[in-house]
Amino acid sequence: MNSSVLLVLATSLTTAVPSFAANPFDEALNAPADFIIRGQDVTTSGPMYATGPLTVPPPGTTTFYPPETFGDPNAAVQGGMPQPYTSPGAPGYPTPITQDPWAGGMISPIAPSNGYGVFGPQPQQFGWNSRVDGTWLPSSGTSSPNVGDVEIWAIDIEEEYLTPGMPGDVWTFGPQFNYRSLQGPTADDPTRDLPGSFFRFGLDLALQRTGARGCTFEFGFTPAIATDLDTSLNSDSFQFDGRVVAYVPVSPQWQWVIGAAYWDRVDDIVIPYAGAVWTPNDLWEFRLLFPTTRASVFLGTPNGVPTWMYVEGEYHVESYQTELTIAGNTSDAKVQFSDYRLVGGFRWEAGWVTTFAEGGYAFNREVKYTSPGRDFDIDGQFIGRVGFRF
Repeated sequence: MNSSVLLVLATSLTTAVPSFAANPFDEALNAPADFIIRGQDVTTSGPMYATGPLTVPPPGTTTFYPPETFGDPNAAVQGGMPQPYTSPGAPGYPTPITQDPWAGGMISPIAPSNGYGVFGPQPQQFGWNSRVDGTWLPSSGTSSPNVGDVEIWAIDIEEEYLTPGMPGDVWTFGPQFNYRSLQGPTADDPTRDLPGSFFRFGLDLALQRTGARGCTFEFGFTPAIATDLDTSLNSDSFQFDGRVVAYVPVSPQWQWVIGAAYWDRVDDIVIPYAGAVWTPNDLWEFRLLFPTTRASVFLGTPNGVPTWMYVEGEYHVESYQTELTIAGNTSDAKVQFSDYRLVGGFRWEAGWVTTFAEGGYAFNREVKYTSPGRDFDIDGQFIGRVGFRF
């Protein structure tokens, strides 16, 4: 069979092969895509070809991610915008306090350099400070001679105002009121008669001045009127007490107290106002002074209230003008009450108020008159006191 015949047969066989439907996977692989994933265009040229990181939106899109701007939080602010990596500049500090904030900003603060003395851990509290005390001495017998029983109720009120003066000075202005209610003596003895009530109106004036090395000096003067209000005022009605005291700190634990006081009573009494204050630690304090001495210990804060327990001894003297009627004649006289007191009690500081309650024994109780009155003694007896400071 010649070559021409073979060619004709091959042609006829080719045309005779049946046709099949196109494969869909082949069509998907060969057909051009009508969408492009940004940054993954396989072409090597054109507007969709990415040559680096995208910083602007591609053509025909609306997605935009602006680059974020970070400022240095520790940098100085210039033009209202924080400038990164710049010098923060000089640091700022609050203005130092050079005046007493409780004195209207007009007076220099009072603070001894050693930090102890009368200012101590409880410094002066400027402004008004109130004191209210109540005392009860139950009915007691008398002797030398026996003139019956005597019972005493007492109320003491003081409104004390403290204010700073020159640097290192503290002034005290303290109006005082005292009331005494007496029952007895019961015997009919006009030379030893006592009225039902006594009244005292006083004014305590004092200056505390801080000197060299933390020493503090106190000068006090207390004029008063003490009377039963039944007689006209005279020299027996007026009293002029005074005191001069120096507080000398020798260490954080020890302080010497050196001074004297004058009490204008039936007797003109000059007493030492002296002793020592010893604070061995944060719990104990010993005020070994005359005329009042005290030892106290801090018990903690039961129920959240700071509490102290103490024992105290005191020499106490007071006097008043009174009126005596003897054989139909009325005369003015001056009567003096004196005693020694030993008491124990508790003191509480509850916020703005400090209160105490104490009980003990009063002994060596004497009643002394100017003429025409006559003296007698009162037997030792229980004494109870409560008080408030605010």
